[in-house]
Amino acid sequence: MNEPFDKRLKVLSLTNSILEYRIPVYNLLAESYDLTVAHYGKKIDQDRIKFKQIILTKSKRGPFVIIKENVRKIASQFDAVISEGDLHILSFLKLAFIRNRKFSLSFWSIGVSASYKKHFDQDRRLDRLRFYLMNKAESIVFYTDYPINRYVNDGGVSPDKLFVANNTVEVNHKYEVPKVKRHFLFVGTLYKEKKILDLLEAYLIAYKQNSSIQPLILIGDGDDRKNIENWIQEHCLKAKIILKGAIFNQDILRENYLDAIACISPGQAGLTVLNSMAYGVPFVTTENAITGGEIFNIKNNVNGIIYNEDVSKLSEILTDLSKDSEKTYNLSVNSQEYYFSKRTMVIMVKGLSDALMFAYNQRNNRETKL
Repeated sequence: MNEPFDKRLKVLSLTNSILEYRIPVYNLLAESYDLTVAHYGKKIDQDRIKFKQIILTKSKRGPFVIIKENVRKIASQFDAVISEGDLHILSFLKLAFIRNRKFSLSFWSIGVSASYKKHFDQDRRLDRLRFYLMNKAESIVFYTDYPINRYVNDGGVSPDKLFVANNTVEVNHKYEVPKVKRHFLFVGTLYKEKKILDLLEAYLIAYKQNSSIQPLILIGDGDDRKNIENWIQEHCLKAKIILKGAIFNQDILRENYLDAIACISPGQAGLTVLNSMAYGVPFVTTENAITGGEIFNIKNNVNGIIYNEDVSKLSEILTDLSKDSEKTYNLSVNSQEYYFSKRTMVIMVKGLSDALMFAYNQRNNRETKL
């Protein structure tokens, strides 16, 4: 990674926890900054990371999170702070109201409402509050470019302070896309919101039309596992639908991805979208899938497929992809090219760095004028 930024800049990242896929993000940032991540999650082994950690103590008051430590005092030791922009974490949000603060502040946020229970940007009741609070920072960085128009047009936020660091996963090697693939794939936690039973029903329809259709591999575990096992047994499809359980070994996961015709998740389009694309696997999901914005990476019938929630339509897609190896190959190549040209980890970190440095320069300019 190029190093255009001052390594001496002391940067604090405030977040709830360091998720596994975020470790490479912070490690890359630490190549350009003196980075400390403060969080109230599980401590990460120091031999895996290039940054420092501060473990915070949280308490809950209804839906809100309060940090026991003095977050303001911690932040005052840094040149720049990039904080999770979560309306529930009051101790982080309060930093925006410090008068004449000596550190710059950036909020890093999905930008709109989203959860496993509500569709992306469905609930807009708190938008005015969200726009107001996020605008108190010198810069805002989003997971996708979707919120930009909302913040500019509905929130009156200057577009100059809005940045994008598209959420992604780290895949460094570009593997050759095979001409012939062996199976369909689902990867993720097994719960009903993902509508895995819709996938099974669609596969059953396709199987009845062509019993030689490629098998379906399900990788994951969760609350819906027993229902899925019962369904597979009831329909005598153990030889065609293989439930492998949770797999965390990246080498095994990679082999399953590389042989996949498509990765299919009717009810959710999360980071698995990017993981699939990196390995040259088109992602198939519904237009109303739960998402944190990752669905916007899918260009219908170019690098993936988006369909309505009709099970019969998904069955047609399975049948079509199982027969048309040229179409599958083109989708696969396009999905991989999209990842390596637009969604690598380096590109994501560049978006964060741009937001951080804009905020830092804005704060410095303000101080100079004073």
